[in-house]
Amino acid sequence: MHTPRWLGVLLVGYSLVPLVNATVPAVAHLAGQRLTVSHDGSDSYECLSDLGAPPLAGLYGGCDAYARPAGGELRPVTLRGPSEKTFLPPKARDTAWGWGRQAYLWEGASTAVFGLVGLLLFLSGVTLLIRGTRRTDEVLKSPA
Repeated sequence: MHTPRWLGVLLVGYSLVPLVNATVPAVAHLAGQRLTVSHDGSDSYECLSDLGAPPLAGLYGGCDAYARPAGGELRPVTLRGPSEKTFLPPKARDTAWGWGRQAYLWEGASTAVFGLVGLLLFLSGVTLLIRGTRRTDEVLKSPA
């Protein structure tokens, strides 16, 4: 496999990190309901990032919390958020969106930028893969 194809594979693989970190909260923001999220009252409660430094170099962390939709009942959820050390402060947070047992923090324009970066990386990787495949086919078919 040539260098452009390896680079294409790496770009496509890496692009999934910002795409997932941006797309899932955006879908929750558009299709889900607004939630007020809180924890059980412990002062030292922290939600930590599970892997790496999101959104561009890792996956968002998660923690157990409680959410209340407007006019609804309090229910347990898994809160997913950005790379800050504590993304659920001791007071309730009302910037979460979600459905069912999942809640996501919507960070606005920065989330959209990360999604665009992920899309550009994905398209660049696919372009390198296609270009590398075409060159390999041309070399195999040449009558020399």
